[in-house]
Amino acid sequence: MNADPEAARRDRGIIHATIVRLHEWFRHTIPFDQLTMVETHGRVQPPGFGQLCGCSTQLLSPELYRDFVAPLDDAVLALYPEGGMIHLCGAHAQHLLAWRGMRSLRALQINDRAATDFEVYWSGLRDDQVTYVAADDGLARTDKLRVTRGRRLVLVER
Repeated sequence: MNADPEAARRDRGIIHATIVRLHEWFRHTIPFDQLTMVETHGRVQPPGFGQLCGCSTQLLSPELYRDFVAPLDDAVLALYPEGGMIHLCGAHAQHLLAWRGMRSLRALQINDRAATDFEVYWSGLRDDQVTYVAADDGLARTDKLRVTRGRRLVLVER
């Protein structure tokens, strides 16, 4: 991406167009109340919301994510009337500023390594963005409730 930004944008545009077509197919084929874009063990979302896997974004600098990926992720989530969420399982907190700016990002779901930074993610999001986290990942359930006072939090039972 740094060596040839235009080539990276072109390639990402092709990949993005394919992802958009897939999401549009799902939206138009699956009944809204059944539309869940994820496998069901350990990941959840309200029906009709979009979801992207953001696991590999931990490999990107904040600048590369902001400039090359975030606008396209936001555009995919915008395909859904209520927006959507990004699932994270690694060290991604460097992208919080970009996620705060994504209009269509309604939630982050954090699991595994990402859950160890629960407080950072929760406090770094907008007031209208929700954090989904496994009840048994990272902080104890009681600590998650203490930090959030029960606001903008969905505890996921696995």
